[in-house]
Amino acid sequence: MTRAGTFKPMSGVRITLAPPTPIHDSHEIESCWDQLCAERPRLFDGPILSFLSEESGLIRAKHDTYKHLVVQTERPELIEPPVMQLSVTGVLIAHDNEGKPHVLLGRRSDDTRIYGSLWELGPSGGLDPPAHDVTSLDEISVIRQLQIECQDELGIKGVFTSHGILGLIDDHLAMSTDIVVRLDLQRKVDELIASTSNWEYIETLWVPADRLVDFGEQNQTIPPTGTLIPIVANMLTD
Repeated sequence: MTRAGTFKPMSGVRITLAPPTPIHDSHEIESCWDQLCAERPRLFDGPILSFLSEESGLIRAKHDTYKHLVVQTERPELIEPPVMQLSVTGVLIAHDNEGKPHVLLGRRSDDTRIYGSLWELGPSGGLDPPAHDVTSLDEISVIRQLQIECQDELGIKGVFTSHGILGLIDDHLAMSTDIVVRLDLQRKVDELIASTSNWEYIETLWVPADRLVDFGEQNQTIPPTGTLIPIVANMLTD
């Protein structure tokens, strides 16, 4: 994986975690972080998972910090090896009263770390690190995390009739590697007006699957979403 938006289809995932090691940040890292926090008051540090590698559906990851992810954007030479946040991206699907599938897209707030005002398939977010004595995560843990993101970021909760892993997509601009998860919702589109009360999204839309490619061509999307749109459209309209 070498360019933003590279997609690798997969039917399942397992995550194994390297043993955590103490982190001792240099004066240069701390100074850069303090400056960035002064410029962006919403920034705060916290634990994340960093993607290391993947083979045959087995993802290797390690414990790291959001501070490192942000600092390397400004001073990449300070963070070695680079941090690629292990995240999850949702492909939320609901149907209208005629049974036509729709896909949720959200327009990112300008307050987000990157890609402000661009559209994305979502919700998305970093996988929460487990306790340090936990050495692996299964597929259900990933899906559960996405369901939490749905409720916290969009106010969408309820019954999901099915779910599945679609693959892995990387973004070397945002420095993230995302597990792409399909969630099919039981409720109809007109019952699922997504909320924008969370600061991360300023607008949301349910886009009919047969208009998804046109939407991507007519609107600015983040690179991974630009790659995924034709894949999702083909999946739903074949």
